[in-house]
Amino acid sequence: MKIIKLFLILLVFASCKKETESVQTPVIKTPFVQTPIVQSEIDRLKTKSEIENFIRKSDTNYKKYELKKLQDFNRSNSYDSVNKILANKLNVKTFYTKADFNNDGYTDLLAIGDNHDCISFRPGIEGEESCSFSPIVLMNNGKNKPKIFHIDKEFESPIVPKVEYINSQPFLVIHKQKLVDEKKKKYADSKAILTFKFGDFIEYNENPKKNKITKIEFRTSGCFGSCPVYKLTLNRDSLSVFNAQYYNFNKKDDVGYGKEEGVFSTKISKVEFDKLEELLNYCDFENLNKEYYVMHTDDQTGYLKITFNNGKVKMISDYGMIGTYGLKILYEKLAELRFNQKWKKK
Repeated sequence: MKIIKLFLILLVFASCKKETESVQTPVIKTPFVQTPIVQSEIDRLKTKSEIENFIRKSDTNYKKYELKKLQDFNRSNSYDSVNKILANKLNVKTFYTKADFNNDGYTDLLAIGDNHDCISFRPGIEGEESCSFSPIVLMNNGKNKPKIFHIDKEFESPIVPKVEYINSQPFLVIHKQKLVDEKKKKYADSKAILTFKFGDFIEYNENPKKNKITKIEFRTSGCFGSCPVYKLTLNRDSLSVFNAQYYNFNKKDDVGYGKEEGVFSTKISKVEFDKLEELLNYCDFENLNKEYYVMHTDDQTGYLKITFNNGKVKMISDYGMIGTYGLKILYEKLAELRFNQKWKKK
Protein backbone atom coordinates (compact mmCIF):
# COMPACT_ATOMS: atom_id res chain seq x y z
CA MET A 1 0.00 0.00 0.00
CA LYS A 2 1.37 3.34 -1.00
CA ILE A 3 1.68 5.85 1.78
CA ILE A 4 2.06 9.49 0.91
CA LYS A 5 3.57 11.42 3.77
CA LEU A 6 4.00 15.14 4.18
CA PHE A 7 7.06 16.14 6.16
CA LEU A 8 7.34 19.18 8.36
CA ILE A 9 10.43 21.34 8.28
CA LEU A 10 10.83 21.63 12.02
CA LEU A 11 12.75 18.99 13.92
CA VAL A 12 11.42 17.17 16.95
CA PHE A 13 12.94 18.46 20.14
CA ALA A 14 11.47 16.31 22.91
CA SER A 15 13.96 14.09 24.75
CA CYS A 16 14.35 12.12 28.02
CA LYS A 17 15.37 15.17 29.97
CA LYS A 18 15.29 18.84 29.19
CA GLU A 19 17.51 19.05 26.15
CA THR A 20 20.53 21.26 26.27
CA GLU A 21 22.94 22.12 23.51
CA SER A 22 25.36 19.55 24.87
CA VAL A 23 24.86 16.50 27.04
CA GLN A 24 27.57 15.45 29.43
CA THR A 25 28.81 11.89 29.09
CA PRO A 26 27.96 10.13 32.38
CA VAL A 27 30.70 9.05 34.74
CA ILE A 28 30.10 5.35 35.31
CA LYS A 29 31.41 4.28 38.69
CA THR A 30 30.09 0.72 38.64
CA PRO A 31 32.77 -1.60 37.19
CA PHE A 32 31.65 -3.16 33.92
CA VAL A 33 32.34 -6.87 33.49
CA GLN A 34 31.75 -7.99 29.94
CA THR A 35 30.06 -11.36 29.44
CA PRO A 36 32.13 -13.53 27.08
CA ILE A 37 30.64 -13.56 23.58
CA VAL A 38 29.00 -16.77 22.39
CA GLN A 39 29.29 -17.00 18.61
CA SER A 40 25.95 -16.77 16.78
CA GLU A 41 24.69 -16.05 13.28
CA ILE A 42 25.08 -12.28 13.65
CA ASP A 43 28.81 -12.70 14.33
CA ARG A 44 29.17 -14.51 11.00
CA LEU A 45 27.47 -11.80 8.92
CA LYS A 46 30.03 -9.95 6.82
CA THR A 47 28.53 -8.50 3.63
CA LYS A 48 25.74 -6.03 2.95
CA SER A 49 23.59 -8.68 1.26
CA GLU A 50 24.10 -11.15 4.13
CA ILE A 51 22.94 -8.59 6.67
CA GLU A 52 19.96 -7.50 4.54
CA ASN A 53 18.82 -11.11 4.07
CA PHE A 54 19.19 -11.77 7.80
CA ILE A 55 17.03 -8.74 8.65
CA ARG A 56 14.41 -9.64 6.05
CA LYS A 57 14.01 -13.20 7.28
CA SER A 58 13.97 -12.12 10.94
CA ASP A 59 10.76 -10.09 10.62
CA THR A 60 8.27 -9.97 7.73
CA ASN A 61 7.72 -6.26 8.43
CA TYR A 62 11.24 -5.72 7.08
CA LYS A 63 11.09 -7.90 3.96
CA LYS A 64 12.25 -4.99 1.74
CA TYR A 65 14.90 -3.64 4.09
CA GLU A 66 17.88 -2.05 2.32
CA LEU A 67 21.01 -0.98 4.19
CA LYS A 68 22.06 2.60 3.50
CA LYS A 69 24.64 4.96 4.91
CA LEU A 70 23.24 8.19 6.28
CA GLN A 71 25.11 9.99 3.50
CA ASP A 72 23.06 8.07 0.90
CA PHE A 73 19.62 9.34 1.95
CA ASN A 74 18.21 11.95 -0.42
CA ARG A 75 14.56 12.29 0.49
CA SER A 76 12.50 15.30 -0.58
CA ASN A 77 12.68 17.09 2.75
CA SER A 78 15.20 19.13 4.71
CA TYR A 79 16.01 16.35 7.15
CA ASP A 80 18.70 14.51 5.23
CA SER A 81 20.94 17.48 4.46
CA VAL A 82 21.08 18.38 8.16
CA ASN A 83 21.57 14.76 9.16
CA LYS A 84 24.46 14.26 6.71
CA ILE A 85 26.36 17.16 8.23
CA LEU A 86 25.98 15.68 11.70
CA ALA A 87 26.88 12.16 10.51
CA ASN A 88 30.08 13.44 8.87
CA LYS A 89 30.92 15.44 11.97
CA LEU A 90 30.56 12.28 14.10
CA ASN A 91 32.40 10.18 11.50
CA VAL A 92 29.44 7.82 11.11
CA LYS A 93 30.01 6.38 7.65
CA THR A 94 28.82 2.81 7.93
CA PHE A 95 25.38 1.21 7.75
CA TYR A 96 25.81 -1.28 10.60
CA THR A 97 27.61 -1.83 13.89
CA LYS A 98 27.76 -4.90 16.12
CA ALA A 99 27.71 -4.74 19.94
CA ASP A 100 26.28 -6.62 22.91
CA PHE A 101 23.91 -3.96 24.23
CA ASN A 102 22.42 -5.97 27.12
CA ASN A 103 25.61 -7.87 28.06
CA ASP A 104 24.01 -11.30 27.69
CA GLY A 105 26.88 -12.75 25.67
CA TYR A 106 25.19 -12.49 22.28
CA THR A 107 26.15 -9.91 19.67
CA ASP A 108 23.38 -7.50 18.67
CA LEU A 109 23.19 -5.49 15.46
CA LEU A 110 22.58 -1.77 14.85
CA ALA A 111 21.47 -1.20 11.25
CA ILE A 112 20.72 1.97 9.31
CA GLY A 113 18.56 1.58 6.26
CA ASP A 114 15.47 2.11 4.16
CA ASN A 115 12.47 -0.15 4.79
CA HIS A 116 10.69 1.06 1.64
CA ASP A 117 7.42 1.40 3.55
CA CYS A 118 6.90 5.07 2.74
CA ILE A 119 6.35 6.45 -0.77
CA SER A 120 6.38 10.10 -1.84
CA PHE A 121 6.43 12.12 -5.03
CA ARG A 122 9.06 14.79 -5.53
CA PRO A 123 7.75 17.93 -7.24
CA GLY A 124 9.13 18.35 -10.74
CA ILE A 125 10.46 14.79 -10.87
CA GLU A 126 8.53 12.06 -12.59
CA GLY A 127 7.72 8.92 -10.62
CA GLU A 128 7.82 7.97 -6.98
CA GLU A 129 10.61 7.61 -4.44
CA SER A 130 11.12 6.04 -1.06
CA CYS A 131 10.86 8.39 1.89
CA SER A 132 11.56 5.73 4.51
CA PHE A 133 14.29 6.07 7.13
CA SER A 134 14.55 3.02 9.38
CA PRO A 135 17.35 2.82 11.96
CA ILE A 136 16.85 -0.43 13.87
CA VAL A 137 18.53 -2.69 16.41
CA LEU A 138 18.27 -6.47 16.26
CA MET A 139 18.48 -7.84 19.79
CA ASN A 140 19.96 -11.32 19.66
CA ASN A 141 19.17 -14.08 22.15
CA GLY A 142 21.23 -16.70 20.33
CA LYS A 143 18.33 -19.07 19.72
CA ASN A 144 15.10 -17.69 18.31
CA LYS A 145 14.76 -14.96 15.72
CA PRO A 146 16.11 -11.64 17.01
CA LYS A 147 13.64 -8.98 18.09
CA ILE A 148 13.77 -5.79 16.07
CA PHE A 149 13.51 -2.38 17.75
CA HIS A 150 12.87 0.78 15.73
CA ILE A 151 15.04 3.27 17.58
CA ASP A 152 13.79 6.67 16.47
CA LYS A 153 11.13 7.85 18.89
CA GLU A 154 9.13 9.64 16.21
CA PHE A 155 8.61 7.88 12.87
CA GLU A 156 11.03 9.13 10.20
CA SER A 157 12.66 11.67 12.53
CA PRO A 158 16.29 12.47 11.61
CA ILE A 159 18.81 10.93 13.99
CA VAL A 160 22.38 9.68 13.87
CA PRO A 161 22.63 6.47 15.91
CA LYS A 162 26.09 5.42 17.01
CA VAL A 163 27.61 2.79 19.28
CA GLU A 164 29.84 4.47 21.85
CA TYR A 165 31.81 2.87 24.69
CA ILE A 166 32.04 4.37 28.16
CA ASN A 167 34.44 2.52 30.46
CA SER A 168 34.33 -0.41 28.01
CA GLN A 169 30.52 -0.62 28.22
CA PRO A 170 28.64 -0.25 24.90
CA PHE A 171 25.80 2.26 24.67
CA LEU A 172 23.47 3.21 21.86
CA VAL A 173 23.84 6.97 21.51
CA ILE A 174 21.20 8.86 19.54
CA HIS A 175 22.55 12.11 18.13
CA LYS A 176 20.36 14.69 16.46
CA GLN A 177 20.18 18.36 15.60
CA LYS A 178 17.89 20.60 17.61
CA LEU A 179 16.50 23.67 15.87
CA VAL A 180 17.27 26.60 18.18
CA ASP A 181 16.70 29.52 15.78
CA GLU A 182 14.26 28.96 12.91
CA LYS A 183 14.91 32.30 11.19
CA LYS A 184 18.66 31.77 11.09
CA LYS A 185 18.30 28.00 10.56
CA LYS A 186 20.61 27.47 13.50
CA TYR A 187 20.93 24.03 15.03
CA ALA A 188 22.58 22.65 18.15
CA ASP A 189 23.78 19.12 18.80
CA SER A 190 21.77 16.96 21.16
CA LYS A 191 22.18 13.36 22.22
CA ALA A 192 20.54 10.65 24.31
CA ILE A 193 22.67 7.87 25.82
CA LEU A 194 20.62 4.68 25.81
CA THR A 195 21.02 1.31 27.46
CA PHE A 196 18.86 -1.79 27.09
CA LYS A 197 16.68 -2.22 30.17
CA PHE A 198 13.03 -2.95 30.93
CA GLY A 199 12.81 -4.79 27.63
CA ASP A 200 13.70 -1.78 25.46
CA PHE A 201 16.16 1.05 24.99
CA ILE A 202 15.99 3.72 27.66
CA GLU A 203 18.03 6.75 28.72
CA TYR A 204 20.88 5.54 30.92
CA ASN A 205 20.74 6.43 34.62
CA GLU A 206 23.75 5.49 36.75
CA ASN A 207 22.11 6.31 40.08
CA PRO A 208 18.29 6.03 40.08
CA LYS A 209 16.51 7.52 43.07
CA LYS A 210 14.29 5.45 45.34
CA ASN A 211 11.17 7.58 45.52
CA LYS A 212 8.21 5.84 47.14
CA ILE A 213 5.30 6.06 44.72
CA THR A 214 1.80 5.57 46.13
CA LYS A 215 -0.38 6.37 43.13
CA ILE A 216 -0.02 6.49 39.34
CA GLU A 217 -2.77 8.17 37.32
CA PHE A 218 -2.77 8.09 33.54
CA ARG A 219 -5.29 9.07 30.91
CA THR A 220 -5.29 9.44 27.15
CA SER A 221 -7.10 11.75 24.79
CA GLY A 222 -8.55 10.80 21.44
CA CYS A 223 -6.81 11.23 18.10
CA PHE A 224 -7.68 11.28 14.41
CA GLY A 225 -8.54 7.59 14.30
CA SER A 226 -9.20 4.85 16.82
CA CYS A 227 -6.59 5.48 19.51
CA PRO A 228 -7.68 3.86 22.79
CA VAL A 229 -9.14 6.40 25.20
CA TYR A 230 -8.99 5.36 28.85
CA LYS A 231 -8.14 6.34 32.41
CA LEU A 232 -6.05 4.32 34.84
CA THR A 233 -5.79 5.01 38.55
CA LEU A 234 -3.25 2.64 40.08
CA ASN A 235 -3.00 2.59 43.87
CA ARG A 236 -0.27 0.79 45.77
CA ASP A 237 -2.37 -0.12 48.80
CA SER A 238 -5.98 -0.06 47.59
CA LEU A 239 -8.18 -0.91 44.63
CA SER A 240 -7.13 0.38 41.22
CA VAL A 241 -9.58 1.56 38.56
CA PHE A 242 -9.62 1.17 34.77
CA ASN A 243 -12.13 3.44 33.04
CA ALA A 244 -12.40 2.11 29.47
CA GLN A 245 -13.93 4.86 27.35
CA TYR A 246 -13.46 4.22 23.63
CA TYR A 247 -11.54 1.81 21.37
CA ASN A 248 -10.08 -0.34 24.13
CA PHE A 249 -11.98 -3.47 23.13
CA ASN A 250 -13.34 -2.46 19.73
CA LYS A 251 -10.82 -0.91 17.36
CA LYS A 252 -13.17 -0.06 14.48
CA ASP A 253 -13.49 3.65 13.72
CA ASP A 254 -17.19 3.40 12.95
CA VAL A 255 -18.25 1.35 15.98
CA GLY A 256 -18.66 2.36 19.59
CA TYR A 257 -17.56 5.98 19.76
CA GLY A 258 -19.83 7.83 22.16
CA LYS A 259 -20.62 4.71 24.15
CA GLU A 260 -18.21 4.09 27.01
CA GLU A 261 -16.98 0.53 27.44
CA GLY A 262 -17.12 0.26 31.21
CA VAL A 263 -15.41 0.89 34.53
CA PHE A 264 -13.38 -1.90 36.11
CA SER A 265 -11.46 -2.37 39.36
CA THR A 266 -8.86 -4.73 40.78
CA LYS A 267 -5.98 -4.90 43.25
CA ILE A 268 -2.73 -4.45 41.35
CA SER A 269 -0.12 -6.87 42.65
CA LYS A 270 2.78 -5.46 44.63
CA VAL A 271 5.19 -6.97 42.09
CA GLU A 272 3.54 -5.13 39.18
CA PHE A 273 3.41 -1.82 41.05
CA ASP A 274 7.03 -2.15 42.14
CA LYS A 275 8.06 -2.67 38.49
CA LEU A 276 6.35 0.57 37.49
CA GLU A 277 7.97 2.37 40.42
CA GLU A 278 11.40 1.07 39.40
CA LEU A 279 10.87 2.22 35.82
CA LEU A 280 9.70 5.67 36.85
CA ASN A 281 12.63 6.13 39.22
CA TYR A 282 15.04 5.00 36.51
CA CYS A 283 13.51 7.67 34.25
CA ASP A 284 14.17 10.25 36.99
CA PHE A 285 10.54 11.31 36.61
CA GLU A 286 10.93 14.20 39.09
CA ASN A 287 13.18 16.03 36.64
CA LEU A 288 11.35 15.34 33.39
CA ASN A 289 9.67 18.21 31.58
CA LYS A 290 6.10 19.11 32.48
CA GLU A 291 5.20 19.06 28.79
CA TYR A 292 6.37 17.25 25.67
CA TYR A 293 4.98 17.33 22.18
CA VAL A 294 5.72 16.13 18.67
CA MET A 295 5.59 18.38 15.62
CA HIS A 296 2.99 16.42 13.65
CA THR A 297 -0.75 16.74 14.11
CA ASP A 298 -3.80 14.55 14.87
CA ASP A 299 -2.05 12.46 17.53
CA GLN A 300 -3.20 11.73 21.07
CA THR A 301 -2.00 13.14 24.37
CA GLY A 302 -1.07 11.21 27.49
CA TYR A 303 -1.56 12.83 30.89
CA LEU A 304 0.51 11.36 33.70
CA LYS A 305 0.19 12.18 37.41
CA ILE A 306 2.47 10.57 39.99
CA THR A 307 1.93 10.88 43.75
CA PHE A 308 5.05 10.04 45.77
CA ASN A 309 6.99 10.63 48.99
CA ASN A 310 4.04 11.45 51.27
CA GLY A 311 2.03 13.68 48.97
CA LYS A 312 4.43 15.17 46.41
CA VAL A 313 2.96 15.29 42.90
CA LYS A 314 4.56 15.25 39.43
CA MET A 315 2.41 15.90 36.35
CA ILE A 316 3.43 15.42 32.71
CA SER A 317 1.50 16.20 29.53
CA ASP A 318 2.84 14.37 26.47
CA TYR A 319 1.33 15.06 23.04
CA GLY A 320 2.35 12.15 20.81
CA MET A 321 3.23 10.03 23.87
CA ILE A 322 6.91 9.69 22.97
CA GLY A 323 8.39 12.48 25.09
CA THR A 324 11.30 10.29 26.18
CA TYR A 325 12.38 6.72 25.53
CA GLY A 326 11.59 5.93 29.15
CA LEU A 327 8.12 7.47 29.03
CA LYS A 328 7.38 5.56 25.84
CA ILE A 329 8.16 2.29 27.67
CA LEU A 330 5.98 3.38 30.60
CA TYR A 331 2.99 4.13 28.36
CA GLU A 332 3.32 0.72 26.72
CA LYS A 333 3.36 -1.04 30.09
CA LEU A 334 0.38 0.96 31.31
CA ALA A 335 -1.53 0.05 28.16
CA GLU A 336 -0.73 -3.63 28.74
CA LEU A 337 -2.19 -3.43 32.26
CA ARG A 338 -5.64 -2.97 30.70
CA PHE A 339 -5.60 -6.61 29.63
CA ASN A 340 -3.14 -8.52 31.84
CA GLN A 341 -4.90 -7.89 35.17
CA LYS A 342 -8.05 -9.53 36.59
CA TRP A 343 -10.31 -6.53 36.21
CA LYS A 344 -13.89 -6.80 37.49
CA LYS A 345 -16.58 -4.63 35.98
CA LYS A 346 -18.28 -2.33 38.46
